[in-house]
Amino acid sequence: MLWGNRPDGVPVANLSPMRRLMPLLMPHRNSAVVYHHQQLDLTATLPWLDERSERTGTRTTLFHLVQFGILRTLVERPQLHRFVAGGRIYQRTHLELAYAVKKRMDDEAPLTAVKLRLQPEDSFAQLVQKADSVITSARGERLLPAEREMALATKLPLWVLRLLIELQRKLDAWNLLPAALTAQDPLYSSAFMANLGSIGLQAPFHHLFDWGTVPIFVVVGKVQKAPWVNVEGELEVRQTVDLRFSYDERVADGLYCATSLEILRHIVERPDLAIGIG
Repeated sequence: MLWGNRPDGVPVANLSPMRRLMPLLMPHRNSAVVYHHQQLDLTATLPWLDERSERTGTRTTLFHLVQFGILRTLVERPQLHRFVAGGRIYQRTHLELAYAVKKRMDDEAPLTAVKLRLQPEDSFAQLVQKADSVITSARGERLLPAEREMALATKLPLWVLRLLIELQRKLDAWNLLPAALTAQDPLYSSAFMANLGSIGLQAPFHHLFDWGTVPIFVVVGKVQKAPWVNVEGELEVRQTVDLRFSYDERVADGLYCATSLEILRHIVERPDLAIGIG
């Protein structure tokens, strides 16, 4: 329906006048982006990850933990689980995380993006299993559905491709885009994540994409030692990680986002309390 539900969301009712106007005043995500930085203490985290990896026989990483933190944050703070399309705000109906994966760990290896479908009740163990399965599939020789679609599209003349992209933008804005055209597209997801720590890099702030519906981009940096002031006010050196967020403020205000991300902080810093033995 032109003004009703979409395959990936339902219109949000009872918005304040300001919230309703924001997508019209700021029609592009990067004109409404807010940047947020978290530095997390990994004192309790790293031993927990090592212990779980040894106990289960499954390599458990910090990136798994951040993904689970994002999942729980979106479930418990549903205003973050919204998106803007066609000047309207929708509540997303599916929990999906997207992230980039290198086919191989070398400079010439192609980069692909995967989309991970989750359920609100998924446990940490279930997330680890699903995430590892998706990454293994992405690193295989067979092309993913999204890769096949892009390979086919880029064989078209440039002018035809421009017309098709503009047509999809219009159909998406008018709520007429078939679900089949977005089901495999990673940019139609709850959040996009980049694990730069896996290749030893610091976390930068990333732009948002004006294509698709992703309202939040999360970058995970490398684990590193940093000065830390403890609860007694004493300066220590601890193992930390930086997370940097780029966030579309049209879906909910920046204070709501920053407060919500404390759920993620608790899960990553104290998985022994938030998850248990996992």
